Amino acid sequence: MVGKWQLKDHEAEKKLFNHRLVVAGVFIVVLFAALILQLVNLQIYQHEYFTARSDGNRMHSQYVPPARGLIFDRSGNLLAENQPIFTLTVVPEQVESFDETLEILNRLIRLTDDDIEQFNSRLQRNRVPFSSVPLRYILDEEEKSKVAVNGHLLPGISIEPQLVRRYPLAGLTAHSVGYVSEINREELDSLSDAEKENYGGTNHRGKTGIERTYEDLLHGTVGYEIVEKNNRGQVMRRLDRTDPVAGKNITLHMDAQLQIAAENALGDFRGAVVAIDPNTGGILAMVSKPTFNPNLFVTGISSKDYDILVKDEVNTPLFDRTTNPYPPGSTIKPFLGLAGLHHEHIDYDFAIEDPGYFRLPGVSYRWGDYTLRTQIGGGHGHTDLMKAIYQSCDTFFYDLGNRMGIDTIHDFMAKFGFGNNFAVDIAYARTGVLPSREWKMASRGEPWYPGDTINSSIGQGYMWATPLQLATAVSIIANEGKVVSPRMLKAVDGELFEPIIENPMPDVMVNDSDYWRYIEDAMTMVVHRPFSDQFRDYGTAYESIAMADREMSYKMAGKSGSAQVVGISQDILSSSDIMVSDLNKDHGLFISFAPAQNSQIAPQIAIAVFVENGEHGSSVAGPIAKQVIDTYLLDILKLDFFTVEDTPHSEKQVRASDE
Repeated sequence: MVGKWQLKDHEAEKKLFNHRLVVAGVFIVVLFAALILQLVNLQIYQHEYFTARSDGNRMHSQYVPPARGLIFDRSGNLLAENQPIFTLTVVPEQVESFDETLEILNRLIRLTDDDIEQFNSRLQRNRVPFSSVPLRYILDEEEKSKVAVNGHLLPGISIEPQLVRRYPLAGLTAHSVGYVSEINREELDSLSDAEKENYGGTNHRGKTGIERTYEDLLHGTVGYEIVEKNNRGQVMRRLDRTDPVAGKNITLHMDAQLQIAAENALGDFRGAVVAIDPNTGGILAMVSKPTFNPNLFVTGISSKDYDILVKDEVNTPLFDRTTNPYPPGSTIKPFLGLAGLHHEHIDYDFAIEDPGYFRLPGVSYRWGDYTLRTQIGGGHGHTDLMKAIYQSCDTFFYDLGNRMGIDTIHDFMAKFGFGNNFAVDIAYARTGVLPSREWKMASRGEPWYPGDTINSSIGQGYMWATPLQLATAVSIIANEGKVVSPRMLKAVDGELFEPIIENPMPDVMVNDSDYWRYIEDAMTMVVHRPFSDQFRDYGTAYESIAMADREMSYKMAGKSGSAQVVGISQDILSSSDIMVSDLNKDHGLFISFAPAQNSQIAPQIAIAVFVENGEHGSSVAGPIAKQVIDTYLLDILKLDFFTVEDTPHSEKQVRASDE
């Protein structure tokens, strides 16, 4: 039995158990000691570090964007306001899977490809960790409710109140007031460190027009706050706050009622209207048409809408016709006539016998009288400067331009702002072209020819001017040479704004102050000289303006102009069979100021009208100018007019206006 069964060795088993117990005990002691040491390390040596990290998970410093300043017209009507909206935002650091989050959101609300594309663009320029990035602007009540109810499935997703820009007049002020849109990477990189700090939490910046020009005034100063957030990124409470400083409210010289009237007067035409108060330089209206809705750009325009705007090559709604140049045509003739008088190349008695064309000595080519192409017969006959202006006689100005030469023409026209932009706050306006010998050699590598002078003398050839420049120039005539730089800004937070102009344009001086009276009389005859027994001896705009409104209570001085779009010979133009496509028809222009020849009331408005492919300045652009002037003088200013013919022109009294 002993061989079959072996008895247990209890002593050996006890020793083995005790050995294992000691090893396990030592192991437990070592682990406990390591735990104690780690706790000591965490609680004592790294206490400050982990306390800061813990607070970082709970408390966040974030920017508080300022409210953008409002923009008003001269009567207090809002041109740009701030609209409260609710925005869907994302804190990227708190989203575990953006694809899954997007999938959930797409089941709840509408997210387009444009929304995602614009979000990715914003994400690339996001500068502050744990700051929210807009995913979609403007949620309605139903969408807000769906997101809120499913908030537990959407960590890092929030709905935040926000103020965004809104333009009540929409397209009416798209080019002049401009618009704000989201800051792009290039703009962000161009900012200084201090400017970047001030744009913290701000997604928008002025892009065009007044919004861009006065961005520093309108933007304001950023604020800061310390907030406590939960693990979903939602703000639970605010612990500290430095309030932002709102942007300044600005008031423009612009009149919303006149802006609407100018837009209505243009009707279906493509074109521009610029109206200036000659007494202040304030721009009363600045309309470019066709236009676009600037509100589309504020929260990010869709690719489809943007393509519609940029691919419309006929209407080009994004193109600002008020600040881009065109051939001014015959609208420059009063200025050339004044130059001829001042430089004594002509006087009141000087006249030519107009055969309907002009030839340079020794040259067989004939420069035809553009204004006669649709009329029967030869030239204008015996023509002095007065008649040359109200009848728009090309031949007279061909002769005068040849007498003066391009150097005299250039230097005198420059005094009225041609070839220059001295508007105070429209720096983006083009300067056009006031040609000279030096300009042609520099730009074309060619010398100046006498024929170039002939073309320039009727506002064709190389000469280009913007509607803003034409309105500026005619306002100087209205002021009898006094130069008041055009400006948009009238007041800042209710305080009248007077800009500091470092190099102001000097007033235009002429040898005899009576020249101003003579030019005004000639321009007034353009509108008011009626039909007479003498063949064609009436103002070019009489039929379309004064004759059309025989009860006009005031006189307006004006000058029509037509500018060729394509070169077409006079013989072809005079043919009744010629068919010119709409896009190749002449541009129609008209400059004017009013009231004219009024000894008691100085001119209150100077205006330039440009009608793209409108053909006739007198019959198309002239009535548009008349409608705008009527609105301003009769409806807005509510002036009563009377004329005292025997009171000297120099004794006009300037209106004590509300400026």
